[in-house]
Amino acid sequence: MIEKEKIHASEDFQVSYVFKGLLWSITLTIVLAIISALLLQYTALSENLLSGFATFIFFVSMFIGATMAAYSAQGKGLLYGLAVSMSYFLLTIIGGLILDSSIFTLAFVVKRLGLTACAGVLGGIIGVGLVSK
Repeated sequence: MIEKEKIHASEDFQVSYVFKGLLWSITLTIVLAIISALLLQYTALSENLLSGFATFIFFVSMFIGATMAAYSAQGKGLLYGLAVSMSYFLLTIIGGLILDSSIFTLAFVVKRLGLTACAGVLGGIIGVGLVSK
């Protein structure tokens, strides 16, 4: 009887894993943004690379956050990965709307949504794969 309760408890969706992944994503975003700002400031890199840096940071942050959430949950990688990446996507969209809503076009949102889905799925799969090792 106790084993059934343990199995049932582990199958429930735990929001704490999503928050942990989201915290990883936000922290990594801040660190990578500081590094890219320093690179642009103190090297000969062009500011034309800023858009590429932003996309890279967006994808990598979600990917690592999704991986950490799925690894912590030790299962349901797709669910936890997508939950983290969609939460991060919503936070960045809300933040962007507050700061400057003129940059949002349909193409921009669709591209970011595609990156969000890819990062969440890949991170979730890899996070669960890391558990088995």
